[in-house]
Amino acid sequence: MLLWFLFYSSFIPMTTPDFSSDAFFRLPSNRRYEEVILHIKKGMSVFLLADAEGCLIIDLGSDKVLPIWPTAELASEWGAKDYEGFQSLEVSAQEWSDKWLTGMQKDGFCVGVASNLAGECIVSSAEEHQHDIQS
Repeated sequence: MLLWFLFYSSFIPMTTPDFSSDAFFRLPSNRRYEEVILHIKKGMSVFLLADAEGCLIIDLGSDKVLPIWPTAELASEWGAKDYEGFQSLEVSAQEWSDKWLTGMQKDGFCVGVASNLAGECIVSSAEEHQHDIQS
């Protein structure tokens, strides 16, 4: 029985995401997206950037994007250069799903998931993002 477990477990990825900035920001956008989706599915919080006037929304012309990250440190590091004065804001997975994404769907906002330091990330509609965390 133990031999079967050792054989079977060798095929199951047992990695936990490395959310240190050096490792995480180097991952391709699709991999960062997948890691954040899994993070939210586990009931973990996401982090936004906010200042006294509200949350950081990036205007991409046709899309208004709310960027999120899996840790406060990643959010703060990303915003340190261009968004001085913004602080990380924690949003629980439950609030993210029930309140934030619902409101963003009504307002037509998109989600930018875990942008790296070059600004690259997967951008999806709030509805698509909601679907991904519920499937």
